[in-house]
Amino acid sequence: MSIRRQRTVGIDLGTTNTVVARNFEALTLEGQGSVMPSAVAFPPSGATLIGKPARRRRAMDPKNTILSAKRIIGARWHSSYTTQFRQHYPYDLVQTPQGELAFRTRAGVISAVDIGGMVVRGLCQLANHSTKDVHAVVTAPVGFDQRRRNATSLAVTKAEFATVRVVEEPVATALAYLNRSNLKHAFVYDLGGGTFDAAVVDCSRYPFRVVGHGGDPYLGGDDVDRTIALHVADRTLSRDGWDLTNDAVTFDRLVMACEMAKCELTESEQAAIAIPSVDPAAPESCGIIPISRDEVQQLTLDLVRRTFGICDEVLAQASLRARDIDAVFLAGGSTLLPGLRAFISKYFDKRPRSDLDPMHAVSLGASLAAARPAVSELLDPCA
Repeated sequence: MSIRRQRTVGIDLGTTNTVVARNFEALTLEGQGSVMPSAVAFPPSGATLIGKPARRRRAMDPKNTILSAKRIIGARWHSSYTTQFRQHYPYDLVQTPQGELAFRTRAGVISAVDIGGMVVRGLCQLANHSTKDVHAVVTAPVGFDQRRRNATSLAVTKAEFATVRVVEEPVATALAYLNRSNLKHAFVYDLGGGTFDAAVVDCSRYPFRVVGHGGDPYLGGDDVDRTIALHVADRTLSRDGWDLTNDAVTFDRLVMACEMAKCELTESEQAAIAIPSVDPAAPESCGIIPISRDEVQQLTLDLVRRTFGICDEVLAQASLRARDIDAVFLAGGSTLLPGLRAFISKYFDKRPRSDLDPMHAVSLGASLAAARPAVSELLDPCA
């Protein structure tokens, strides 16, 4: 069979969200738009919930609601990734006889690879898209070693695709944006829900090459949400004498409310957090805490500055200066953070490209990599 006639998809199996694209278009999911949370929950009923229904359970059943499994996919038991993960999440982690990291849940011991497979399979089911005889390309951070790339590929293989290959995330982003143009040095600024990744990609000829890269696996939208939540908690404590950080479940609900407010601020100047909906036990005086776009911009300034410190390092690796970059490509939903694009424009002295939905850019590039035989040199061998 000619590769051109094969059915292909590109997959962005993200820390926070997952997207699958085909023919340069993200698949539409039944009742969930085109972006699905990378979440799996195991409620007492014995069911397995995927995506938004799973994510909604994180505050009420945290040990059986698995989020951000990508952070430890393919990681070793004693690695820094595992240590950091333990500090940020309440899960019971175990090591399987095969050396994999796994979660102990009421449904049994489930590996990070299995969680990834469940997410991808669940997304395809919601999109009514068969995986049989379909050839997939999944993206992986450029910083992943071969062990972690193989684990990412194996997760997608568990969704029963015909073959699975891997492409680096910044290369996929560059492919997506360069679908209709040409340049030499592109800078990929990828701020997702859980991580920040930056890379310089030499796009002057195939195969595209990453000539500088760096990132922080604990710098993303989740950290923005937590920063806003701590600010709201401080205001509630000083104004009403009520501490929203005393209880982990309550604080997690506050983080979720702050995430919703943050998303609202991408389209309006003001948002509000209703404290009674976060903590029904709170006194009536707590009421509403308003928050503005300018406040969020100030609260997250240190996080934004950290991303540009990483950009400095990445440019130095590539022996380039910011003014040498021909185009800046954005990926990751957190690039919608108020004020961020103005900072990016100032740093690079050029407007970043945002003509693609940043939530879709990586998967769209992967779909091109999957469908075009000429791009095969960019991919890992078939799994």
